[in-house]
Amino acid sequence: MSLTGGLVMNGIAEQFRQRIDGQPLDRASEILAQVASDMGWDLAAFMGDTTQRRLPRDQAGDYIARRMGWPAEYLAEWSRRNMAGHCPVGRRCGRVAWPFRWESVPTARCWRDLRLVDDQREALAFYRECAEGAVTVPVHRPGGKTGYVSWFSRSRRRLRSLSEECHDSIHLLSHLFMHHFDQVNDWTGSPVSARELTRRELECLTWAARGKTEEEIGLIIGRSPATARFHLRNAMAKLDASNRTHAVARACSRGLVVVD
Repeated sequence: MSLTGGLVMNGIAEQFRQRIDGQPLDRASEILAQVASDMGWDLAAFMGDTTQRRLPRDQAGDYIARRMGWPAEYLAEWSRRNMAGHCPVGRRCGRVAWPFRWESVPTARCWRDLRLVDDQREALAFYRECAEGAVTVPVHRPGGKTGYVSWFSRSRRRLRSLSEECHDSIHLLSHLFMHHFDQVNDWTGSPVSARELTRRELECLTWAARGKTEEEIGLIIGRSPATARFHLRNAMAKLDASNRTHAVARACSRGLVVVD
């Protein structure tokens, strides 16, 4: 990179950092999308952690990606079909440390070594409704957490040229954005608020945090153990928790559940 090119890139990065500084995640995401558009990209997207299976939402429960230009119907269908759980982009991020270009075609060269299964092929094909591919920047952080920012193009030819023109810029901007993400989020993934958990789910989580079994919770709330289990499993899904203990820990860390 030339000295002049480095100064220009650093200037763009500094302006971006100043624009997102102090902003909530939804507003910072809008700024990221605008910067991507100014650079010639059609769309941008991010995930705070490759283990996360739910699209990031704002405090009102709306998909943040909608603010970034993604169609609401597309996002709803993506979530309904659990595409985040099948998408091979996050898997690729766990293997590389630098930006990589990929296409929304399962037979593309970039996917050959992963031996994609049918669900992964379906996820890639689903991207084609909005873009032909992207350059994804993995961002590895302390503690083993890996997130990424993807920069999308609707043109395969444009994707190739942008990946060369913007390689260093998007690498730096992605790391700045994920650093900001970590500052405004106290856990990996989108914030879950009390508004997203139902009253009954919060009630069952609270009793679970106090050490009650599903049978005991059922008696307390006047329902069957199966009903208590149903509400706890819903809470686990919303908190993206692997088990009941994990859900309780996440709910407590966010102040959704308080144990006396």
